Amino acid sequence: MIAPEASSSGLLREIDRCRRELADSIRRVLDTPELREPKLQRLTARSGDPTLRVEERYLHSSVAPRTEAKRISVQALARNPDAVVILGIGLGYHIQALRELNPTVPLYVVEPSPTLLREALDVLPAEWWCRYGPDLFFPPKGTDALVAELNRRGINRPALLTLQGPSRLYLDHEESLRTTLEQYGERRSVNRNTLRRFGKLWVRNTIRNLPRSGSLADISRLPRIPDHVPALVCGAGPTLDEVVPYLPELRHRCVLIAVDTAVGVLQRAGVPPHLAVVADPQYWNTRHLDALRFEHPPGEPQTILVAESATHPRVFRLWRGPALLFASLFPLGTFIDRRMGRKKKLGAGGSVATSAWDLARILGARTIYLAGVDLGFPGNRTHCAGSFFEERMIMNAHRLSPAEGSHFRYLHDAQPQPVAAAGGGTVLSDRRMQVYRSWFSEQQRNHPDRETHLLSSSSSAIEGFHVTDPRELIAALPPEGAWVPAIGAASDRQERPSVRSMRQELRASLENMAGIARKGLDICSQLDSRAELSPVDLTPADLGRLDDLDQELKLQNDRELAGFLAREALEGITAMKVATVRDAIEQARRLYRALEDSCRYHQELLERYE
Repeated sequence: MIAPEASSSGLLREIDRCRRELADSIRRVLDTPELREPKLQRLTARSGDPTLRVEERYLHSSVAPRTEAKRISVQALARNPDAVVILGIGLGYHIQALRELNPTVPLYVVEPSPTLLREALDVLPAEWWCRYGPDLFFPPKGTDALVAELNRRGINRPALLTLQGPSRLYLDHEESLRTTLEQYGERRSVNRNTLRRFGKLWVRNTIRNLPRSGSLADISRLPRIPDHVPALVCGAGPTLDEVVPYLPELRHRCVLIAVDTAVGVLQRAGVPPHLAVVADPQYWNTRHLDALRFEHPPGEPQTILVAESATHPRVFRLWRGPALLFASLFPLGTFIDRRMGRKKKLGAGGSVATSAWDLARILGARTIYLAGVDLGFPGNRTHCAGSFFEERMIMNAHRLSPAEGSHFRYLHDAQPQPVAAAGGGTVLSDRRMQVYRSWFSEQQRNHPDRETHLLSSSSSAIEGFHVTDPRELIAALPPEGAWVPAIGAASDRQERPSVRSMRQELRASLENMAGIARKGLDICSQLDSRAELSPVDLTPADLGRLDDLDQELKLQNDRELAGFLAREALEGITAMKVATVRDAIEQARRLYRALEDSCRYHQELLERYE
């Protein structure tokens, strides 16, 4: 008799030949230690198909498992998801049903039990795995890898399908997976709304900033932080007021990093930060920098601006000190960064504070402290004293619209809800800040060698973050830090392409993609005319002309330039139900029209800001 391990090894070698990634993901789950091996029994259902009973619970129907699988698969696909995440493979009935109902939808299985996966490998032949098998497997503690895969594939609406047996046996896993997908969906929704709101502004700012950003080096110019020196990231949340009295001491013992909203507050308190992180594209956010002072005491380093090339141009007009850029997260910025040699990116979790935290990590800080990064409204306040937000509310107030009215609207416009506070109890927060908290928690799991501490127990709690009193921190740190944030005299000037040559390259790339889009529109018009006369005369070769054009577009290195602004339209277009030849032609026409419109927008901006 062949041992199960030997049998599954032979099967995996066969799966390797047709689907290597799937086979590798199966091996990763099989190598995961199992806390408790489940008791299982293979039985025969009334329909004659095999079924499983695990811990006295049926994994599939004891009557007709295929009928049951089709029913729950139809329910999972009812809302037209662009991926399905499944808890437990069982004997694969629901996987096969999903493939038969929608052959193109990606399927990801989170498998809580290597024992149950071995049972499926024992029952299902290699042909089944090659034809119906899911795209990838993940262990239950591999949800970060699942989220990374969903992001990589651009999935927006994943559905969750759970078998009755695993959902009862592994209740904690199901709840955790459901929470993960809900948070992922919220983050994608926030990202889509942000792109809808700021996409064109990012492109416009990047083109307007070219004369200045074309002469700046990237953050790799900054020296690394010694292991014994921590970083202190300051936001403009209400609890910054609690920490400001300790900052004169802490500034000489930590690397002080401020987000744009906190720079002015720290300067007025006499503690200018070492680094100021600015990434917001909006004009009103530049007003935080209105009253900056660039004089500094002899021997004291100047504050260094760390910015994104899509930030508002007024930032570069106001800033009179040293400045560096981090590599852009947007396609147009990436196009420029590749030619300028800028490679280091900062993470973006929706808040500038997330980028500031990632800057501290990239520079080598082993311990990071957060002050005023509250992700909530301690004491029902929105910002620290003296911040531009608070001053603007007071400035704009009048008898019929007092500052309290603006304050109330800010608190209640984004579905406020109580969340856990770092020191116990609750603090008011909202949905936007839940996205930031989940980002911080995810980074803490991804970088366990870094420790992050909150300097106020009134801030909202973040999974994996500790609370430290500022007085204890001062007592624990050596009297003087040993980090000088100098960037060198040659940081602003290097041998790089001229702005003129970059503009020419950008124009050529955009014109090339616009030409492909126009060619696609011409083909659609020709096919549409023929379809009006006789749809049956159209052959697969006719529609193949559009497929060839799609392949040509995929080969363009800078195709994301046009796709960035067209992304929302493209998601809607690809979600169209295509039932006829005319539907396919209309889908292609909308796609190429969206790409051409995006190229035209970029080209018009290049002409306007020449």
